[in-house]
Amino acid sequence: MEQFMVWYVLDSIISPDSDTAFSLISSTYNLKFVLWYDTDHYLAPGDRLETSDDGLIVNGHVQNLYILDVSTFRSDYWRKLHLYNKRCPGNTTSASLICDYKQRCRVKKCPFIPH
Repeated sequence: MEQFMVWYVLDSIISPDSDTAFSLISSTYNLKFVLWYDTDHYLAPGDRLETSDDGLIVNGHVQNLYILDVSTFRSDYWRKLHLYNKRCPGNTTSASLICDYKQRCRVKKCPFIPH
């Protein structure tokens, strides 16, 4: 299996209204992109992504990640994503992960609570 590119997840945002997520990724050459994807597999900060002939490898395991879009990173856009999705406590730096948005959240499997 030939490895093509290595990326690291710097930050991730859950969109509770759309059951999707955004992850800020960076290459070893400091190229930064934003992935918009379905939340079936959440990419946490620190995750290592590799592209290969077999698909996307996350932390050494091939993952079926449904990517909706990839865009170049812009700090103003990333800040707006954070502000718009602040209803999800997992998107904040607070120590408490008590979710007040649970009744309206569309995320099927919350990555911030144990299952």
